[in-house]
Amino acid sequence: MAILKHVSGDLAGTLVDLKNPVTVIGRLPECDIVLATNGVSRRHAEIRKVGPTFVLVDLNSRNKTIVNDTALEGGVEYVLKENDQINISGVEFVYHSALPPKAKDPEPANEVMVVTDSDAREKSDFRTLEASRSSTLVSVVRPEVKLKAILEITRSLSSELRIDAVAPKILDSLMEIFPGAERLFLMLQDPSSKRLLRKAFKYRPQKRTSLLRTGPDDEPPTSISRSIVDYVLGQKKAVLSQDAGADKNLAASASIADLKIRSVMCVPLLTPDNKALGIIQLDTSDRRQFNEDDLDVLAAVASQAAISIQNASMHEASLERERLSRDLRLAEQVQKKFLPQSVPTVPGYEFFAFYQPTYEVGGDYYDFVPLPGDRMGLALGDVAGKGVAAALMMAKFAGDTRYCILTENAPAPTAARLNNLLCAAGIEDKFITLGLCVLDAPARKLTVTSAGHTPVLVRRADGRVEEVGQEVSGLPLGIMEDSEYEQAEVQLNPGDVVVIYSDGVTDARSPADELYDSQRNHRLIKRVALSSGGPAAVGRSILQDIREFSAGHSQADDITLMCLGPTAG
Repeated sequence: MAILKHVSGDLAGTLVDLKNPVTVIGRLPECDIVLATNGVSRRHAEIRKVGPTFVLVDLNSRNKTIVNDTALEGGVEYVLKENDQINISGVEFVYHSALPPKAKDPEPANEVMVVTDSDAREKSDFRTLEASRSSTLVSVVRPEVKLKAILEITRSLSSELRIDAVAPKILDSLMEIFPGAERLFLMLQDPSSKRLLRKAFKYRPQKRTSLLRTGPDDEPPTSISRSIVDYVLGQKKAVLSQDAGADKNLAASASIADLKIRSVMCVPLLTPDNKALGIIQLDTSDRRQFNEDDLDVLAAVASQAAISIQNASMHEASLERERLSRDLRLAEQVQKKFLPQSVPTVPGYEFFAFYQPTYEVGGDYYDFVPLPGDRMGLALGDVAGKGVAAALMMAKFAGDTRYCILTENAPAPTAARLNNLLCAAGIEDKFITLGLCVLDAPARKLTVTSAGHTPVLVRRADGRVEEVGQEVSGLPLGIMEDSEYEQAEVQLNPGDVVVIYSDGVTDARSPADELYDSQRNHRLIKRVALSSGGPAAVGRSILQDIREFSAGHSQADDITLMCLGPTAG
């Protein structure tokens, strides 16, 4: 029986039986001998059985196949002889035409097997190792190999800022460090739901473990033991089970039994502030088992991987915030297009308008709608809530309001129709307060209705301030279908100023958390009246007073203000 014997690497001492007519060596998982070392071609070389002899053929590999320090030419058959030394990208084999007398159960000379006895099993369900602790056992992976691997992983991951790219790179590196690992998982916890999401998975099937192939299309087995994962995440400790099938806590797992898993390593991905981001797990059904020093190597890799994943998460979060900020700026520009770009020009009248959302977009709305007969519709609405949801609702309401004002031609029936439209939309937990007026410019008459909105203020030329519309105020829009609304009329005279505003004005707060309130607004309007200020002067004075009052306190609500009135003389 001809064999190849591994004489270097983690599989040193392992024998490969050359029983097949052709034995393919390469990097592809379907090769008979899989080498995950850098420089190995996908299909690197073949050993063919030709009668009683075996020949080695290099398959035009990039880095050649070396026999006894001589590189083979691609495609040329070399007849193997006893003790021929074969080197493939640093992995060394020795050819034997028969099984060596002392090689029937080979074990590497430097391997330390940790056997969990029954007493230890009673004390702990798993053999565990703190993720940050260094083992005192001799490592199967030589120290210089370990250091080189960790440095390469660190260098590889330091420049990568996408989690979906980081995770596979980590497992690719681990496949090189642990050639005996058959399945490798990297799973992260979702921050909101705490569900475990698989970010990367690698599978390296072995010919001797072909029973792992369970599906009709040879799909890789991807089930994982939840008991191990829960323990690792909960305790923030690494786990090593050297005989998973016999471990009393793992034996109940169907995945362990069905997949014939022999040895398992699972380590938490811990950030410097001891937050568990997820886990890395390696398992194998091979007779060679992982040991505690292997777990140290995996924990060291996991420590660096956690930092890279955390950096990638922060980078992706930063990109998401930037994208959201960009979208909000665009939404702000779009929303402002729904609002009047200038105040109306009506002979004998002056107008003023101001709008400032709490955030980039808001739920306040105002509009001037020209009507037949030298009349002007004025609407000021306030959607319950702030931000994007309120802004979307306001965008729909803007179009509906203009349509209804133009078709109904009077404030009360317009409010009733808008209410039914909003109720029919079926938007839960959202309503709109609305102040709606129609100005008859030639007659200097203002017709007012209110759907739960703040009252319209009229500052008379002599300084008196009147509230209009409170006695006819109905329910906010969207509360109850077929609500009825009434309207009231007020006569305007030269020097009078009409003030229509949202509750963002009266809800302004001082640094001491005091409300601005309507009484202060009334007193301010009276004070402005003494200087005979017109609509623009009144509007600017109100805004300046709010700024001074609330300096040092964030804006509490969207602020919208409309002022108008007949010019004196």
